[in-house]
Amino acid sequence: MTSVQMPQLGETIVEGTIIRWLKREGDEVARDEPLFEISTDKVDTEVPSPVTGRLVRILVPEGQTVPVGTQLAEIEAADAQGDAAPAQATPAPSQAPAQATPAPSQAPAQAPSRSAPSRREPSPATATAAASAPRAPEAPPARGPRSRVLSPVVRRLAAEHGLDLSTVEGTGSGGRITRADVEAAIEARAAAGVPAARPGPAPAPAPTEGAGTGTEVRPLSHIRKAIAKHMLASVNETARAWTLVEVNVEHLVRLRERTKEAFRERYGVKLTYLPFVVRATVDALRAHPFVNARLDGDNVVLHDYVNMGIAVSYDAGLIVPVIKGVDGMNTVGIARAIADLASRARAHELRPDEVQGATFTITNPGPYGSLVSLPIINQPNTGILSLDAIQKRPVVVDDDAIAVRHMVYVSMSWDHRLIDGEIATRFLARVKENLETWDFAEDLGLDR
Repeated sequence: MTSVQMPQLGETIVEGTIIRWLKREGDEVARDEPLFEISTDKVDTEVPSPVTGRLVRILVPEGQTVPVGTQLAEIEAADAQGDAAPAQATPAPSQAPAQATPAPSQAPAQAPSRSAPSRREPSPATATAAASAPRAPEAPPARGPRSRVLSPVVRRLAAEHGLDLSTVEGTGSGGRITRADVEAAIEARAAAGVPAARPGPAPAPAPTEGAGTGTEVRPLSHIRKAIAKHMLASVNETARAWTLVEVNVEHLVRLRERTKEAFRERYGVKLTYLPFVVRATVDALRAHPFVNARLDGDNVVLHDYVNMGIAVSYDAGLIVPVIKGVDGMNTVGIARAIADLASRARAHELRPDEVQGATFTITNPGPYGSLVSLPIINQPNTGILSLDAIQKRPVVVDDDAIAVRHMVYVSMSWDHRLIDGEIATRFLARVKENLETWDFAEDLGLDR
């Protein structure tokens, strides 16, 4: 009998929530076939079965959060290749793509390696008994014939394009439909000129006692619960203060306008202002290490590296993927890393460990029109920097003249338990100076 345990999906991850069991007790399951979905710090991950066999018992129900190593289920192995010792399932390969453009100094934390569990051959008597034992009848599936083994990405992509998944032939393990299968089906339908099917109307919500006319009551999603818990803990546990500077980014706007097309053609990603801000912030963090630190009880943990969290808005809320070892990257590497992490965050394809380990965080509400923002600190960070909207404003320039320039407010929420106003202000002044005076053109590797 193989014991399936909550897997260790990252060095800093200590627990996970069972979102959904993709198999029921009595179901047959193939090795590497998705067995259940878990959520760890706002990242959903499918976990495959470690062996081929029959799911005998489910020990942890959906919606329950348990520590890493907790026994979740028992599988009766189909042959001698089954694990005799308790085994931790590992994420499916399709859910764990490699992080793009790692820097030479980048060293993402990895879970400690484990030796392979011991295996043993069953005795003839055991094998005979297993073959002749009556098998419990399989429970009817609660969903469609294939939807129980579909990843959230596949389900969402099919729904967006009105694709009937019963018409898609799966090429994954055990006939599983993968994202590549769905994308190929969408392209084939478009090439044939077949219009996309319109999704049917959403079912009316069940009446809720006490709800008035025009009122809809919905339960919080597990991701919104995770966000709420994390934000409330930050507000309750930090002594949050706030500082703001105004930055003249006229030369950055001109540089971007002059080079954005060549940049995209050469490097394959858009050139935004965020990579410049990240570079300027990394330099300021190295000059003021307490802003790049964290509190651990009565101790201060100072980091000699920078892992930058970048807040990304997506359909389920807000998530903060982390660029590991960003202090070893140039502006081009940072731009590529941001584009990669943001696109995979919105496609729900991040690994759990890619939202862990930030030493500082940047949020960017500017594209949505925000002028001044006061973000909540992403614990255990000491601070979070906010880049708001770039606007043309009249400002005083040399010789007391008034001119129109591209200006932006850059603010930081910081934890007064660890740093004081002087450090916070000097840190932001360094960021401002970098953005106003650095020559980023050479860093982009493009002709002037």
